[in-house]
Amino acid sequence: MVGRVYPRYLRKALDLLAADLARPWTVSDIAAACCVARRTLQKHFRRFVGKAPLAYLRDLRLDKARRMLLDPPGTMAVTEIATHCGFAHLGRFAIGYRRRFNETPSQTMRRGQLGLTDRERILPLLPGSLQRPTVAVLPFDMVGDETRRVAGMAEEITNALLRLHWVAVSAPEHSRYRLRGKVRDDGSGRLRVTVILADAATGRSLWADHWDGRSDEAQAFEERVASRVSAALEPALRDAEVDRAERMDVDRLGAWELAMRALPSVLSYEQTAEAVALELLERAMEMAPQDPLPHALAAWCHGVRSCLHFTTRPAEEQALARRLANRAATLNRADALTETMLAAGYTLARDLGTAAVHADRALTLNGGMAWAWGRSGWISAFSGEYDKAIERFKIARTIAPVDPVSGLCCFGIASPHMEAGRFDEAIRWIKRGLAECPTAVWINPFLASCYALSNRKDEARWTLAAWRRDSPDMTIAQVRSGLPFGTRLFDRLSEGIESAGMRNPA
Repeated sequence: MVGRVYPRYLRKALDLLAADLARPWTVSDIAAACCVARRTLQKHFRRFVGKAPLAYLRDLRLDKARRMLLDPPGTMAVTEIATHCGFAHLGRFAIGYRRRFNETPSQTMRRGQLGLTDRERILPLLPGSLQRPTVAVLPFDMVGDETRRVAGMAEEITNALLRLHWVAVSAPEHSRYRLRGKVRDDGSGRLRVTVILADAATGRSLWADHWDGRSDEAQAFEERVASRVSAALEPALRDAEVDRAERMDVDRLGAWELAMRALPSVLSYEQTAEAVALELLERAMEMAPQDPLPHALAAWCHGVRSCLHFTTRPAEEQALARRLANRAATLNRADALTETMLAAGYTLARDLGTAAVHADRALTLNGGMAWAWGRSGWISAFSGEYDKAIERFKIARTIAPVDPVSGLCCFGIASPHMEAGRFDEAIRWIKRGLAECPTAVWINPFLASCYALSNRKDEARWTLAAWRRDSPDMTIAQVRSGLPFGTRLFDRLSEGIESAGMRNPA
């Protein structure tokens, strides 16, 4: 606020709030203390500060709480700090805190105890020379008197998009995508906001949605819409960038476009496609050696090649996956997309502990990211935490039901059912996953085993024979050495495919 010129009574209001954060202020209290009309106070807060009075007070309280959590006085707990800063309801404090800072109060306190500072969270994601998609959030059209209560809707959405880190928010003339919206007042206290994402060059609409709320709950409505828009835009922008990269001449692709063009091939879990992805990613790493995303994607790709035996040297592929992941981890700065790729790379390099760290970081940065929930589910499944795994896979499927990750989650949900001997349930989930992701033929030994163990011998033999036509030299020992599941599940797998007719060579 230094250097800004405010009306005298507004300066007094700012000073009063800063001096007594714990007081249960109302707008009327602030106006009376400053000898100004309530409506005038609200109008000038919006004009000079850019926020409503109580929104400004909330942010002051959250900032004070954050400073105290990073360096707590004495032995104060989170609850005491929240109360000291004027938050009477701990649950609302926790929700508001996470929305603002992308982590829980307890996580901030733990970082403070470890001697970490906020500097690591406010570092720019990447150097400006590394290209990322740009979005312009245009001013919203406001129709009706009550829409003035949500005048900050576009600003809330801008802040939410900035927290994605891999998306840049820019002026319309410099943007690749444009987000526009309209808020309507139906005259009875109900508001509807409609938001549309369009390609700036062609005007083609890429995504749209709407939400309803009440004008007397304006702040909560703004925050809810911003959170939903941010969660929905991430996959929409990612898909748009993949489509854009696939339509460009491959010789004209930059590092970001090369990574986007490689992404569907990495997700295919198909041998030829993985090889194509690596060629693209190697070019991206040469072009932009400081960009963590191509390194993290390449780590995932080498891990897939190792676990699914797309190479005659799986141990070397696994070691390379770990080296690339280590490189990406040193380059990354608060990007949930790269953190998720890192979690995948470390998982398939059989370093589940480090993978879990990166999956947790991805979810802290963006709790609405389906890929991060799915990756966390796989780590839990490979670690034998099956209840947690199923919960996380189902969250991922709920967030993004038509995403490629959704089909892969079906296989993850099947694994605990298979280990527990619930073979019909495992078959149901595997078949659903194959319907959604038909290129994932690596799951067929698991399906054949479940058929055999549920006494569906003919289906077991047909499924195994179809898989063997594509993988004639695969042995039971190789299948067991692939994905990092526990011994008990692989014992089930071995028993089933051996019963279906597969034998290890003598």
